[in-house]
Amino acid sequence: MHQFRIDAIADPQSLPRVADAFAQRGIIPDTVSARFDGDTVRIEVTVSGLDPRQAAVVAAKLGATVVAIAVRLQAVEEVFA
Repeated sequence: MHQFRIDAIADPQSLPRVADAFAQRGIIPDTVSARFDGDTVRIEVTVSGLDPRQAAVVAAKLGATVVAIAVRLQAVEEVFA
């Protein structure tokens, strides 16, 4: 599972542009959350089933969007209950 943390400018298009980076590749995230914090929006997306190379490509595309300030990608272990 991969977790993407995107800090974006506080703009109404930030969340749709982040979602579009996944939709263009046919990827449905497991979870998406967004938190407004003054001048920025923190968007966290978790996706299972991506290989590391594919996750890196998505992170690079996210970083190239005009609304992105910073993008962090982290591999996390899946926990099954």
